[in-house]
Amino acid sequence: MKQHRTVILPSFATIFLCSLLLSASFTAFGAVMRILSMEKNLYAVEAFLPEMVGEDSLKVIGNRLRHTKHIDSVSFVSADSALADFRRHFSGDMLDLVEGNPIPPFFRVTLDEESKNPSDLVEVRNMLAREDFFEEVQAPVEWVEKIAAWKFRMLFWPICVSVLLLFTLSLIICNSVRLSLLSRRLLVENMKYAGGSHFFIEFPFVLQGALLGLFGSGLAVALLAAILKSIADVFPIVSANLSGLGLSLALVILLVTTLSGYFSFRTVRAFLSIKRNEQD
Repeated sequence: MKQHRTVILPSFATIFLCSLLLSASFTAFGAVMRILSMEKNLYAVEAFLPEMVGEDSLKVIGNRLRHTKHIDSVSFVSADSALADFRRHFSGDMLDLVEGNPIPPFFRVTLDEESKNPSDLVEVRNMLAREDFFEEVQAPVEWVEKIAAWKFRMLFWPICVSVLLLFTLSLIICNSVRLSLLSRRLLVENMKYAGGSHFFIEFPFVLQGALLGLFGSGLAVALLAAILKSIADVFPIVSANLSGLGLSLALVILLVTTLSGYFSFRTVRAFLSIKRNEQD
């Protein structure tokens, strides 16, 4: 590898850049999958009540909601519970500007599986908004519509980029090994004429390709992990959504290393087959 660094170093640099883009693509795909996994939780409607509602009225309203079309589950959230949940997710400084508890009690209803689409969510929201006993009705309609409109593209482009990068890596590795073979053609032919087995000739090239893939992808993954850690330190919300990142990055290293070794083997085997046919 040291003697043929003029051939190996450009290949290493290209493998590093492709691995960096591949890692970023895998990370983006993982983020998309997390967003889509949370999409089902968005199909919920919150119907806010006046502050003073009797227990009997709550039971009547709850039973009526449970028998409403498209609704799967109904839960009541008291004002105290809503305030405690708000404090767990947001800074208490926001509540210092107001007196008492500004969050009223509300019913949270979720849609059944067949109705988890933007049109049914809008229908349920409008239906509850027409009820006299609710002061306000909220639903994340805009978010649901945006995710539904972008779902195909959010999945399609990361997959396409990943496949394209894997194809590019395969071509780079094949060309790198082919150039190494051409620069050492005389040595390979002498080893073959001296009775060297295929394994004896192929192993150094396969090892070289695997090492290029391992170190190139490893360096790219380390750089991307450092960048994401810096971003997470500034934006804590990013850190909460990086679960499973280590597994994705390890998969990139394993995939690139395996491809590098495999296509190195294929290229050397094809070269030896051509030489055998020439002799025949």
